Amino acid sequence: MEPPSGPSRRRCAPCNRVLLAASLLTFWTPPTTTQLSIETVPPLAAEGSNVLLLAHTVTEKTLGYSWYRGERVETIQLIVSYGVATNLITNGPSHSGRETLYPNGTLLIQNITQKDTGSYTLLILKFDLETGQTGHLHVHHPVARPSLQASNTTVAEHEGPVVLTCLTDETGVSIRWFFKGQSLLLTRVMTLSLDNSTLTIDPVSRKDTGDYQCEVSNRGNSSKSDPLRLHVKYKAQPFPSSY
Repeated sequence: MEPPSGPSRRRCAPCNRVLLAASLLTFWTPPTTTQLSIETVPPLAAEGSNVLLLAHTVTEKTLGYSWYRGERVETIQLIVSYGVATNLITNGPSHSGRETLYPNGTLLIQNITQKDTGSYTLLILKFDLETGQTGHLHVHHPVARPSLQASNTTVAEHEGPVVLTCLTDETGVSIRWFFKGQSLLLTRVMTLSLDNSTLTIDPVSRKDTGDYQCEVSNRGNSSKSDPLRLHVKYKAQPFPSSY
């Protein structure tokens, strides 16, 4: 007669095989790539500037680095590669002459253009495996310098209104105002239009005398107008008539 424990062992045999398989699967699962990260510096880049794609959490025992244009590792998309043992840097088909790869895996792209917008993939070769991570670069075109126009630049005190208009051909930009080189603090006699493109002062006083500027900006860069000076003349009050 079988011992009472016999059937229970048979029932658990499949469980043991499942546990063993799960243990092997866990053991052989390659390390996740979440430890490796790509940081774009600056995060919002303007056309014509330089950008670094920083490789963070690069572990030791690295044999080499390769940067690719796009999200797929394809030879035609190779920008540049670096071998640690040979200290050799090799440019690939997608190298434009503006990329530099550093020994720590960081990629420098100089004088970026709109065409550089897109994804970049870093592949790291180690002794036992390959890991990769993708970063993204978005290039903003530089905004053109706006101009400032005034309805009148010389007015008498307590008269008005004076209307200052920020002129720009840019779309999708925000507008800020400056007075004497500092961000403009609106007073009770100042009014901004809904899109901030027009500043109205009514009436004006001598404390409104000074240089005004407007600044247009998008997510990547900004540009200020040349200063426009407003002159407010003192207006003498008439003496009361004597009889």
